[in-house]
Amino acid sequence: MRFQLLCAGLFQIGIMFATPGVLTAQSAGDTAGRVVEVEISAPSLAGNLLGTPDIQGAAIYLPPSYGSQPERRYPVVYLLHGIFDDYVVWLEHFEVPAILDRLIEAGDIPELVVVMPNAGNKYGGGFYRNSAVSGHWGDYIATDLVAFVDTNYRTKASADSRAVVGHSMGGYGALHLAMTRPGLFSVVWALSPCCLAATDDFGFGNDAWKRAAEVASEEDLQSLFESRDFYPIASLGIVTAFSPDPDNPPTYGDFPFDIVRGEVVLEDAAYDRFLDALPVRRVDDSREALRSLRGLAIGVGLGDQFLHIPPGTLAFSQRLGAERIPHRLDVYEGDHREHVGERLERIVLPWVGARLVHAE
Repeated sequence: MRFQLLCAGLFQIGIMFATPGVLTAQSAGDTAGRVVEVEISAPSLAGNLLGTPDIQGAAIYLPPSYGSQPERRYPVVYLLHGIFDDYVVWLEHFEVPAILDRLIEAGDIPELVVVMPNAGNKYGGGFYRNSAVSGHWGDYIATDLVAFVDTNYRTKASADSRAVVGHSMGGYGALHLAMTRPGLFSVVWALSPCCLAATDDFGFGNDAWKRAAEVASEEDLQSLFESRDFYPIASLGIVTAFSPDPDNPPTYGDFPFDIVRGEVVLEDAAYDRFLDALPVRRVDDSREALRSLRGLAIGVGLGDQFLHIPPGTLAFSQRLGAERIPHRLDVYEGDHREHVGERLERIVLPWVGARLVHAE
């Protein structure tokens, strides 16, 4: 029942959309930042096969002194949301603007610009990866979004002053971007990152993979959406991001298995290619990029409802240790979402802010 409620919450959050161009005060007085909601051109997403718009929304938190100190530039933190969320989850569910106001007023973090982009699609999200099907989400964040922010806002436009923090799919995205885009971010924190290793409910023993692979028509897809069958839809998002096949409608995914007499039978070569795309197997190739960071941290609640996340996070930490990559592992009692706002305030944002270059 608890897991069903979690999934229902994910879908509910995933269908909320903010109105662009709204300027919102977060609290009264000179200690309040403000949030600007904007629309951003996303040429990296043009032509994707899932119908995701190439204009994307984002919310940008501007710190209290932003309007009164026009010559000042600020470090930037990018917050990446999870599957079936959008940036509203940071504003309303985790209450990030109020958290930032309190931390800045207390002197626990420097004044920051915080960017909260959207990264969803019909399957829940593009996992911040480049895909011939779901669009070049990695390029969107690294090129389109960062350029927009650095051009239109007074940021300290260098990696030493730029961090990325993500939750769930966004936690995966933060690590993926750090591993594949050296020199973009210098500080990384992944909260409950999904999809680091093919284990438990992320493995192909999960019956949802079979249900996803059996989709043969748009009517089948619509049936999944109407039933809010979370795992098969998420599986379609995963396969279109990690192993896309533009020539295989309507799912546009290359599943690394066959279904034989109703059972999943792995195709060894295709399965190895799928595994090779996961972060646990990519640490060795990304050693220098990860060692160059000013700070790297991963955190997980041991009661996470997504069963692959705790062992995947621990396995990733072990691989980092084996490669002598400095990092922080934050393990706590909690589930996938219940302590995210609290940990952002008490641990994550102070740790991230302390590692960013912010002096004028």
